[in-house]
Amino acid sequence: MTDTPKAKVLVVGAGPAGTVCAILLRRQGVDCLLIDHAAFPRDKVCAGGMTPRAWQLLEGLVPGFTYEYNAVRHITLSLEGKRTCEFDAAEELRIVERKQFDHRLLQHYLAQGGRYMKAALADIEEHGEGEDIVAVLKSGQRVRCQYLVGADGSNSRVRQHLTGRRDNGILSVEQYAPRAEANAIDINLSRRYDFGGYFFRFPNPVHDVLGFVDYSTTPEKGRQVLEEQGYPKGRMRGQYIYQSLDYPLNDRILLIGDAGGFAHRITYEGIYSAFVTGRNAAHAIATGRPFREVNRSMMSRTRRDAWVARAFYSRTFFHTLRLMSHCPRLMKACFDKEIRHKL
Repeated sequence: MTDTPKAKVLVVGAGPAGTVCAILLRRQGVDCLLIDHAAFPRDKVCAGGMTPRAWQLLEGLVPGFTYEYNAVRHITLSLEGKRTCEFDAAEELRIVERKQFDHRLLQHYLAQGGRYMKAALADIEEHGEGEDIVAVLKSGQRVRCQYLVGADGSNSRVRQHLTGRRDNGILSVEQYAPRAEANAIDINLSRRYDFGGYFFRFPNPVHDVLGFVDYSTTPEKGRQVLEEQGYPKGRMRGQYIYQSLDYPLNDRILLIGDAGGFAHRITYEGIYSAFVTGRNAAHAIATGRPFREVNRSMMSRTRRDAWVARAFYSRTFFHTLRLMSHCPRLMKACFDKEIRHKL
């Protein structure tokens, strides 16, 4: 089978990280081919929450892009199933349905003349410094490129090429439910959950996304937690969240978004880091600078957040959080500061 046309950059994965990266490369005149194995619109296991720092960054990166979302400001926090605190955030969080959001972002890229192909990556061949990277697709086609950007999520085939091992991270499970009357984000923490664990409800424009994540999540455990919160059994779905930066850094094979382990270490939110790392990868390629240099602040922030997460999910801090929750103004101030953080 003949080769597909050569591209300077091959981006694997048409989620927010890969598509934003491709949009920015296209805008800067860099030859780019975006591929994804899925047929869009495709469903995606994700609560769909965009903090102000995420949607404000998106507005700057992709001016004129429009999408549907549910604006939410009210936050409720429960400890051991008992509501202890609620407040209104200073700025709205935008909750999107990922099925439609990702599709519209891809359509925006295509409308700008971007190159796209529905294809799945099977293998990667490196032939030495100065030689093209060859991406072998499951169809048998071979795509030659100078840069390969892995934006293919926590199960990243590109990352597995770099590490030589399969490590997908922790499991998050979700199910859909009809929209509740209260337009609020609900969070429940419990000492019975394993490290890093919490229940969540995010209302997007179509339905509520109910979910659970901790370091020992199973579908059965997720169903039990949702039943404890008063929700009937539904169709449970799962998605891994990669939580490590322990992989070789490569100047021509770049990992962004969840493929690079950049999801937030406390909330596991990954859309903001998808935009940041997608932007950084496009800038590094367009300017010829090493990605490790351009993305250094994101790497540092992710390592810092991992340290903060260990403290946040400790038994000691749980008691501190219980005390803090009696002061909604303090909780609101901490929340507003975190979601406004700029990188």
